Amino acid sequence: MNKYIMNRYILFYAVLLAVVISSCQKLDLQPKGILGEPELFGNEFGVKKYFTGLYNYLPIEDFNYYGNNGPSGGDAFRPTNYWEAGKNSQGNMSGEFFNTWQTPNNSGFGYWPYNRIREVNLFIQNFPNYKSKFPINTYNALLGEASFLRAFFYFGLAKRYGGVPIIKEVQDPLGAKDSLAVSRNTEYDTWKFIYSDLKFAMDNMPANSERGRANKFVAAALMSRAMLYAGSVAKYTQYLGFQSEAATKAGLAGIDPSKASEFFQYAVDAGKFVETGPYSLYTKDYPDKATNFANLFLDITSTENIFIKDFDQTVPNDTRLRHSYDALMSPQPDMSSFVGAESYPPFDFMELYDMTAYTNSDGTPVRFNTRSDIKKDMEPRMRGTMYFDGDVLRGKTFSIQKGIYRSYNGLAADAQGGSNAAPINSGGNRILGGRGWTTTINGTLLNITGAHGNFDDQGGENNGWGSAYVRKYINPNMATSDVREYRSGQHWIVFRLGEIYLNTAEALYELDKRTEAFDYIEKLRVRAGAKVARPAIDQAMTNIGTINKANYSYQLEKSLQFIRDERERELYGENQWWWDLRRWRTADQVLNQFRPRVLSCYYVANEGKYIYLDETNRLNRTWTASRSVYYEPIPGGEIGKNSKLLPNNPLY
Repeated sequence: MNKYIMNRYILFYAVLLAVVISSCQKLDLQPKGILGEPELFGNEFGVKKYFTGLYNYLPIEDFNYYGNNGPSGGDAFRPTNYWEAGKNSQGNMSGEFFNTWQTPNNSGFGYWPYNRIREVNLFIQNFPNYKSKFPINTYNALLGEASFLRAFFYFGLAKRYGGVPIIKEVQDPLGAKDSLAVSRNTEYDTWKFIYSDLKFAMDNMPANSERGRANKFVAAALMSRAMLYAGSVAKYTQYLGFQSEAATKAGLAGIDPSKASEFFQYAVDAGKFVETGPYSLYTKDYPDKATNFANLFLDITSTENIFIKDFDQTVPNDTRLRHSYDALMSPQPDMSSFVGAESYPPFDFMELYDMTAYTNSDGTPVRFNTRSDIKKDMEPRMRGTMYFDGDVLRGKTFSIQKGIYRSYNGLAADAQGGSNAAPINSGGNRILGGRGWTTTINGTLLNITGAHGNFDDQGGENNGWGSAYVRKYINPNMATSDVREYRSGQHWIVFRLGEIYLNTAEALYELDKRTEAFDYIEKLRVRAGAKVARPAIDQAMTNIGTINKANYSYQLEKSLQFIRDERERELYGENQWWWDLRRWRTADQVLNQFRPRVLSCYYVANEGKYIYLDETNRLNRTWTASRSVYYEPIPGGEIGKNSKLLPNNPLY
């Protein structure tokens, strides 16, 4: 690369860092205010400044990440109106949350971070010129950290596109045009490149690091996640019917199934390496396992945290180091001073957990003395993940109801999923209402919906769809007046030990090590307070998934489906669900006219009791993912600059 161009590039990048990143420390450099390569690469603090900019652009899907196409003026990782991430979240896009705005993103948003990869390569290429200025351990550690950063960017690419160009050296922008047009590597080679970068990082980085910065165990955690993804791609892509596609024939979209065990073993090895680190499942708030699970996501000192992304309520606005999660997950005005809740747990996901029976063996609805009785036999992990009637947040008590029945004589099925056409719901027997609406029955004034119920006169914003609100990541210690846009500062957990246990368990099971796999599942279920800590291994085959009763294109053992379900019980709302569906190659079946269901509570007036009914969402909204979702198209603008990126991915 031309030296003048290179130095100008570094100077521009340094100025950008100065604008984006604030620091309490002052560099005593000459000339002041200008950072060239010697100032950045020649001392540890300069390298830290350089890396900080790269960390800021890592593909971490956090509170501010848009699950759909990036908005105008920004991208999905760095959106402009990022308070709207609540309604555009990956949970909403993938049907994990019920909302009234988003549906699956079937074609991606053109993620192509080769400008950031170039910055990493620039460091890896030129840092050896400054080797004499560092102790050898520090020098190796910084090179390892650079490899981790590059692997993270490539992971963001590989899980979207499969095989992509592997660029290890800085390209000369003044060189021959053909030298800049690089072909895609195979998907196998792309995942192996990620493996080699992470292995180098694990071998050279220290065991400890400051918060928000990687170490060898963070690299191993990324290895665990990435290699599990690669193993799944190798095993299950064969069932998509893409064999005749040009990209598949070229090895760009798909991996030979014989390579699956190689990647699953890498995932197991990485997971076991993480276990040698200073991490343990969070149990600080035992014996209250519900509170314990909720606080796991709020305690920045948690022993389970491997790598977190810091946010801060005190930083200037528009730095994207604040977020709006509380304001968009809590009902207004009692618990939020902004627009109110935008996302709600569908019953399809709630019923994955241990729950109190709401239907008797004869098919009639169970009668409850209070709405809150639904929590009696509920799994503590579920209560730590969601708020229910009777729970308290910011000094207010949740009051969640959909309506009133004058009487309910019949089976739960007679309600026909909440249909207005059902005889039991007609003739004024079922009473629905809006916020604050009341009715009088036999001389008694009754609130129809409760303060946080399902309001029949309102849409998706600040409307209690179902019987639960999201609790995971909610900060209960904020004053309601502060619960507004850009006012939240709780950290995002990028990697935690619970996920690593799940990754290891799934990879072990895929390697036919079933008993050892359930050793990890048992640890999580004991912490969760589940009724059965260690389910019996069931090797019967099924192709029916749990959510939406999806009809998979392949069969798997029922115990493997249980492990997949355990991932969702543990990781609900952590932006893992969408990628799990994609790597399992089940998204187009699970999200095939998926109509989220809601669990609705009614007061039965003539009995003075409450019942819960399984209903279709009132708007009859559906989520549908196409078969093209497994590989996003190579961005058209990039193909326009480099035709060697063709053939494009399947179905594009």
